Amino acid sequence: MGKPLGKILLLLLLLFSCANSSCLAADEVILVVNHDNTLSGITWRAAERIFLGKKTEWTQGEHIHVAVNNDPEVYAVFCRDILKKTPLQYLLYRKRMLFSGAGIPPLVMNNDEEVKAFVAATRDAIGFISKDSLDSRVKPLVIR
Repeated sequence: MGKPLGKILLLLLLLFSCANSSCLAADEVILVVNHDNTLSGITWRAAERIFLGKKTEWTQGEHIHVAVNNDPEVYAVFCRDILKKTPLQYLLYRKRMLFSGAGIPPLVMNNDEEVKAFVAATRDAIGFISKDSLDSRVKPLVIR
């Protein structure tokens, strides 16, 4: 099989697999905070530090309550695009945090709805959800 044909078949296979598993694009996962949070945007580096447990307080001094969305697709896109890690690398990192006592591990939510409910009810919370599930209960953060 020639190289062009092989590339076409690989592309078709990738498109077919995404269509069947409803793959999320990079811009389809967003960070959300409580409406009382004064932030409207955040740097990529600050977001990374928050979810890695290296930044634990907002600029006003309040403790950041981190919610991790355990939905496999949303989690994978978040890990890849925000943390620049694989889902397994992030999971192992969180486990090391827990067992070493180096920090407080994030709360793990099962899906977008649980993340939105938690963030809406918790003034200093941050989480990530699929862009399609955004509603008025939470405020999206622009990543700069």
